[in-house]
Amino acid sequence: MGTSKIEKDFQFFQKANNYRLALGTLQSDIPDWRSELPDLAFANDCVLSAVISVFERSQSICPLSVDEDSLRRAAVSAAMFQNISLVETAVSKAQYVGASALVRQEIEGVEVLRGILAGKQKDGATPRLRALKFLGRAYSQLTGVSHLSLNEGITYLTGGNPFSYDPRYDKTYAELLMSCHVLAVHGLAMVTAFDIRGFEEDHLTVSEEYHLTLALTVLGKSGFLRLENPQSNS
Repeated sequence: MGTSKIEKDFQFFQKANNYRLALGTLQSDIPDWRSELPDLAFANDCVLSAVISVFERSQSICPLSVDEDSLRRAAVSAAMFQNISLVETAVSKAQYVGASALVRQEIEGVEVLRGILAGKQKDGATPRLRALKFLGRAYSQLTGVSHLSLNEGITYLTGGNPFSYDPRYDKTYAELLMSCHVLAVHGLAMVTAFDIRGFEEDHLTVSEEYHLTLALTVLGKSGFLRLENPQSNS
């Protein structure tokens, strides 16, 4: 006897689950970017620990003032915080096209926060790259990949001709994504800490400031970020 229609339908329906299982097996063999880029992994943990600390403090601190703009910033900050784990997961699974969209959104989130603070970010308007304008080239690349409009980038990430439907590890692109991510989370921590500041002058705790500085130092040593040494008084 041949295969019945019910059996054929069942086999067809199982394609979705079989794909998930196969993808999970494939991704389990992807190199760990944290092991490949230990300094960047350290920087990532520094900013993540700092931003978590800031958000924890925000639950028990009464801001000096609450207005429409501060509420807008709080909403943006919360949305950005929710997506932090998505970025790490996407990069760890070599899903770089999706990660590009997430990291691009993080960069724009920092610019929205900056724009609201400056009183120049209109509701619903696309943010302009100002605070992170030195990321112009990387931001353009992330935008092109996110929009699936940058053929060179999409071709590179999908393996060229023949194109691959399976994710593949790329250390260079993972480094770009996580470097931008670390910088964006650093910005998120700084703005959120400013918003929840109390009567004290410093809005970061000693530990928060120390670990945020460590993260920037890593980005500086890697060449991703150009750090200027404070001029001496001598």
